[in-house]
Amino acid sequence: MEDHREHHIHEYMEAMYKAMEEDRLPIRVSELSLALPPSEDDMSLLTGRGLVAIEDEKVNLTTSGIEYAELLVRRHRLAERLFSEILELKGDALHSTSCSFEHVLDPAVTESVCIILGHPPTCPHGKRIPPGHCCKSSRRELTPIVMSLRELPVGSQGKIVFITTPHHQRLNRLINLGVIPGGKFILHQKKPSYLLRLGSTEIAIDDNIASEIFVRKI
Repeated sequence: MEDHREHHIHEYMEAMYKAMEEDRLPIRVSELSLALPPSEDDMSLLTGRGLVAIEDEKVNLTTSGIEYAELLVRRHRLAERLFSEILELKGDALHSTSCSFEHVLDPAVTESVCIILGHPPTCPHGKRIPPGHCCKSSRRELTPIVMSLRELPVGSQGKIVFITTPHHQRLNRLINLGVIPGGKFILHQKKPSYLLRLGSTEIAIDDNIASEIFVRKI
């Protein structure tokens, strides 16, 4: 029963974090409704732990609540990225498996998953993955499954996982060339430029752009 309640608490905290991302806090308790609206006991537990504050019938995250919710969201979105890229799960299977997996990730395992995935900035749905200590220190003790194109050996076949360029024009150009998440390619050379074959098309990109494209070797 306690585990079931704790699971609900996690769900409510994640819902509040998403509301914060959408600039909807504070919100009414009724808006936190998942399968069932939060009970008085649930809200008492949240306020008792100092995770939320209630004022004028609206609930908001405290500073401690933001930190706690951010960890939960980070685990969930990393789990989504893991199961999406490694097991290629999609839809309901991806969501339900990620929800179950996030509850068993401890901090050390979460960090290892993030490192293996190459510190992804977003989940498969494009939502930001809150960075952890491993992202800030760029730790690479483990060999990542997802790496920048620059790290992929010549002659390898790869799959594009995500692109991190902040330049919209550059991103649009890559998309027009067919360089999109999920696309498969063969890396023919790295010098003087990176030469990729995507299907029947060959494209050349420079080193700076290659550093912004993250791929998985297949």
